[in-house]
Amino acid sequence: MKTIRGNGVGGPGWMARREVLKAGGFGALGLVLAAATRNGASAEDAVPSLANIKANLSALKYGEFNPNYVAAWPLTIARAKGYFENVGLADVELILSDSYIPGLIGGSLDLAHGDTSSFLSAAEKSGTPIKVVSILRQSEWWIMGVRKGIEKPEDLKGARISGGSLDGRNTWVQKEIVRRLGLDPEKDVQFVPSSGGSDNRMAALINGTLDAASVFPRHRAGIEDAGGKFIYEQLTAAPQEAIGAMGAWLEKNEKTAYAWALAELRARQWLFDPAHKDEAYAIVRKFGYDVPPSFEAQYEVELQQLSPDGGFESAAVMDTFLTQLGESGEVPAGIDWRKHMELKYVWAAQEALGLPKRPASL
Repeated sequence: MKTIRGNGVGGPGWMARREVLKAGGFGALGLVLAAATRNGASAEDAVPSLANIKANLSALKYGEFNPNYVAAWPLTIARAKGYFENVGLADVELILSDSYIPGLIGGSLDLAHGDTSSFLSAAEKSGTPIKVVSILRQSEWWIMGVRKGIEKPEDLKGARISGGSLDGRNTWVQKEIVRRLGLDPEKDVQFVPSSGGSDNRMAALINGTLDAASVFPRHRAGIEDAGGKFIYEQLTAAPQEAIGAMGAWLEKNEKTAYAWALAELRARQWLFDPAHKDEAYAIVRKFGYDVPPSFEAQYEVELQQLSPDGGFESAAVMDTFLTQLGESGEVPAGIDWRKHMELKYVWAAQEALGLPKRPASL
């Protein structure tokens, strides 16, 4: 199996970004529809026993949009523990790129990890059979970090707040937090755009450029050391990140899809065992990820966001999540998400590992 190294901040250890679709981005979807017109099989179809499953492919290209070690934890563990090799996947190549949707459509990626909203929106708007086959993050932290000097909600009046892009989910969440703190997000505060991700937003809080911002649990120590704080934090059910594939690829490579799901879920189950904590961090460091020792204190916090079994809590949770995304414009309002889900591979792997079926139904 190839050794693809990387670090936690997308540094030089990562593979060079490649062109994943010669025809371009979303505007070129029509050029490839003819090659991907059939929908995948129904999620209720019968599935084979996975006791001795072997992939029909020996090599697989996996797209990853997030350079953080947590996003790649199941993959690196499955590789390090030999779970992929056990099911016949001798070569799993990780490709870092935010062009994962074009990559799937163009065929240069077989599977990809990305935002659930991106998979569903692209499938709905284009009519392309992009399928969500697994959920990676089933929850999200709603956190507002504030700079030194802001102690209570009233101190936020007139504040400059950022969640990144003004039309993104992080900004939507920050506005909801403002409401929960008893303020009007349209009148009492000013939302401003920012680039560079959450680490840059933390830096802006520390230097006082921002008064409040969307941050994550790993930023707590840096913000508190600078005199700031988390003025609001709550873990919220939200199937926010998923693994997707093309329907035509799934039809052609069902054994590989089942084998992948089994190996990847074995890795997640191993990761969620606290007894494996030290080895889990050693594995991602071996693969070149930069994980400061202080991050190890966030082990349980990070796992609270991940799905341990590739599923999510319920259809009702997905309905609520997508209603919120529709309000922020990240997916078409009223999207029929069920037709873009193909969870039979995850469900079969759950059964093979003796896990409850999640979600129980769609």
